[in-house]
Amino acid sequence: MVFLLSYGFFYLGSYRQFSNELQTTIASRFFAGGCNRADGRDLGLAFFIRTGIMPGRQGWRTGIRLIVLNTCLRRHDAKKKVARLGQFVMKIIQKGDENGNGMVVRFRLPSGLEIFSLPTKNFYGGHWDLGPTWNYAVMADRPFLVDAGRFGQGKHLLKMLQVAGINPGDLAFVLISHGHEDHDGGLSELVELTDIKVKAHTVYDLLIRQYPALAPEGYKQHFPAKCWHCIMPVEFFEANCLGYHRVLQALSVERVGDEDENFGDGIGTMHLPGHSPDSLAVMLGDEAIIAGDVVLPDITPWPTRLEQYAEAEAVLAPLYPRADALFGLNRYLGSLGRLRDIARHSPDIRVFPAHRVYYQSHWNEIHLAERLEQLFEHHIQRCASILEIVSGEARDVDEIARRHFKEVLLKGPGKRMAAYEIISHAEVLLACGDLVEVAKHRYAATGSAYFEQHIRL
Repeated sequence: MVFLLSYGFFYLGSYRQFSNELQTTIASRFFAGGCNRADGRDLGLAFFIRTGIMPGRQGWRTGIRLIVLNTCLRRHDAKKKVARLGQFVMKIIQKGDENGNGMVVRFRLPSGLEIFSLPTKNFYGGHWDLGPTWNYAVMADRPFLVDAGRFGQGKHLLKMLQVAGINPGDLAFVLISHGHEDHDGGLSELVELTDIKVKAHTVYDLLIRQYPALAPEGYKQHFPAKCWHCIMPVEFFEANCLGYHRVLQALSVERVGDEDENFGDGIGTMHLPGHSPDSLAVMLGDEAIIAGDVVLPDITPWPTRLEQYAEAEAVLAPLYPRADALFGLNRYLGSLGRLRDIARHSPDIRVFPAHRVYYQSHWNEIHLAERLEQLFEHHIQRCASILEIVSGEARDVDEIARRHFKEVLLKGPGKRMAAYEIISHAEVLLACGDLVEVAKHRYAATGSAYFEQHIRL
C-alpha cells in the first residue's frame, strides 16, 4: 500500500487503474541500473496515457521513489523467503536444563529437511559423564527415529515427540546407531506402545541374543552376547539390566548390512565400527550426518579392543572371521578416515552427535574436518604417552593407567575403563612394532615410534 502515499502522483481511483505492466516497467528499469529524470518523464507520460492524469513535476519523482521502494520491499521479502529455505535454521521448541535434558530442538537443513533432536536422560555422572543421549527424528518422506535413549526413557521420548508435533505412528522405523544401553534401552517401551519397526546393523542383531552354551560361566550366562564383556559388578546388573536383557530377546530387528543402505531421498547409512562393532551413521545427503558416538564434541569416544572379539567369536565368526573388521582402535581410526573423506568432499557438512550437543549451558557445534584432526591427534598423544611410560622398564596395564590418567578418573568402574583404553592403544603400538607384550597386558618399548605415521595415514 506504499503507492497510496503518493497523492501528488495519483489518487485512489487512479491507483485501481494503474497497470501491472507499468509497475513492471518501473521495477525493471530500476533494477537494470536505476531511474533517471528521463525515465521519470517517460514513466509519467506512460502513466498519463494509461490513466488520463498528468502528474506534476514533484509528483512523478515522489511516485517513482515510492514505487521503487515498494518493489524493493517485495523483492527483499522474496529474498528472505528463499534465504530461509537455503540456510541452516535452528529453533528451540522446548527448553531443557543446563545439559540439554528435556530440550526439544528443530533443525532445518538448507534443502528444507527437518530434524528434531530429543535428548533423553542418562544416569552416568561424575568425571565420566556423557550428558543425555540425543535421539533424532528425521522428517523425510518416510520419517524415522534414530536411537531410543536408555532403559526406562521410552515413554519420555514419546512425550518429546508429541511436544515436537510428531505422531509416533507416522514414524516408519527406529534405527539404532549402536548397541549401547543408552541408545537402545528405550526400545521396549517404544515397540510396546507404538509397534514401531526396528532397524540396526547385522552385528547388533547377533549380539543382543543370549547363547547360554557359549557365554562365560557364572551370572553372565544369561547376558546377551554384547554384554559378556561388561565391566559392571553383579549388583549393578541385578538392579539395572534384567529387564533390559529380557526385552532384547523378543526384539525383531530388520538388519542393515555393511554396505551403505539407501533409505531414499539421498538418505542412507554408513557402517563405522570401532567404538562399537555395530556402529552406524546416517548420511542426510551431503548436508548432514547423524554420527552416533563415532564423533563427539568435547569428549573422545571410547574405542573397543581387538581382544573383545574372542569373547563373542563363536557368534560372529561365521560372518566376520577377522577381529579387525569390527573391533579395535585401528578399526575406529579407519572409520574416522572414511569420515575425513566426506569432510573433504563436503567441508560444510553438519554433524549431529549423540552426546553433548548442548552441555553446561553451551552449544557444541562440530566442524567435521577440524574435529577429526583433533581425534587423530588425541590418539597420537595417548600412544606417545604410553611409550614414554614404558620407555625405562616394562609395566602392566594398571600401572600405565595410574601414570597416565588423573586419579579422579580411576575411581569405581573408571579403573577398568581406563585399563581398557590403554589396552586399545597398546594393540596399535604392538601392531606397529613399537611395543612388545612381555606378559599378559604387560608391555615394554622396542625403541621405535612408527605409530604416528600409521595413525596419520
